[in-house]
Order: sequence, then C-alpha cells, then structure tokens
Amino acid sequence: MNCSAKWKKITGVILLFFYCTNMLNIPALQIFNIINILYVLVMNPDIARDAAKFGKSRKSLLLIPLGAIAIIGIQAILWDNIIMSQIKAGLGIVTDNANTENVISMIRENPVMMGFMACFYGPILEELLYRYTAFGLIRDRDRALAYIVSALLFGFQHIAVAAIYGGDLIQLINMPEYIIAGLIFAFLYDKTENICVPAGAHILANSFGLLSMVMNNVI
Repeated sequence: MNCSAKWKKITGVILLFFYCTNMLNIPALQIFNIINILYVLVMNPDIARDAAKFGKSRKSLLLIPLGAIAIIGIQAILWDNIIMSQIKAGLGIVTDNANTENVISMIRENPVMMGFMACFYGPILEELLYRYTAFGLIRDRDRALAYIVSALLFGFQHIAVAAIYGGDLIQLINMPEYIIAGLIFAFLYDKTENICVPAGAHILANSFGLLSMVMNNVI
C-alpha cells in the first residue's frame, strides 16, 4: 500500500468512527461533516479509476442492478415486510423504524437536499467508509471477520441515534435489516474489487425506496 493509500485508509478510519457512532450530531464535531465532504472529493480519482474498469469487465457493471434487486428483495421485501412483521406480531411489538422515520421527516423539510443526500452522497460516503475502509482493511487478514465487522458497524450506525442515544432500545430489532444490506454490499465489493459496484447498487436501492415512498404518498 503506497503512502497516499495509507493516508486515505487512516482518514477513512477516523471518519468511520465519528460517522458510525453518529457523533456528528454533536455541535462541536460538525467540522467532521465538512471533512466527510472533502474526503469524498479526494476519493473521486479512485472512484473514477474504478468506474473506468467497467470497460474491461461488463459483468461487474451488471452486478449493480443485480445487487440493488438483491437488497430490495432480500432486505426490504423478504426480511423487513414479511419476516420482521411476523416477528413483531409474535412479540407484540408495535414500533416504526426510527431511522426511516427520521429520513422521511428530513426529506419533507428539504426534499431536494435530503433526496440528494439519501440517494447519492450518502451511499457513496458509506461505501467508502464501510466497504473500502472497514471491509478493505480487515479482509486481507480475515475475510469472514471483514464481512462481520463491516456489516455490524453499518447496522449499528443506522439504529444508534434512536436506540443508543435516544434510549429506545426496541429499535435494536431493526438492526438485522441493515446488517443484511451491509453483507450484500460487502459481497459486491469483495467479488469485484470495484467500489463503484456497491455504491451503484446502494444508490439504486435507496432511490427505489424513495420513489416507492413518493408513489405511496409517504412523502
């Protein structure tokens, strides 16, 4: 790993800590939101280099829509709408996904900016932090551990605000759906060595989710 790559990984680890723990909500740490943006900009040449690889491997390009379909089918439809609804009914739990409700609220307040954040910037940043950084750093030492750690961090980040900081521990029941998504994104990155593949699938899946909310008058 060259010096430039090492600094990118180190920066990614630092930003990953603040991002996945949702500490960026603390006013004194708002500066890291700016650093996140700068990090994505600095990583643009790497993203562009991976995008150029599609010319040599069309199969990798096909994995983007296939990955999005897997996310929507396995995570959103099978797990969230079928399995989880049965689990909640069996346990007598009546609760919404606080992360989803928070995203809906923010999109209602600022649809253009939050739509961009949820469907483009957010997926790219998360893939750089969880797959390129977390998964990438651990994979060479232990591939199975890389899947587990990166997926757990990804899942934790999506429920941390409500479950940990808000004290609504019942939100932990929503963590598996994000872990499933994290495992699928990690698989896409592991098989292609191309960060554009999980990022593209992430963008498509989030965009489909937002579109379905609009069509169902949720937003």
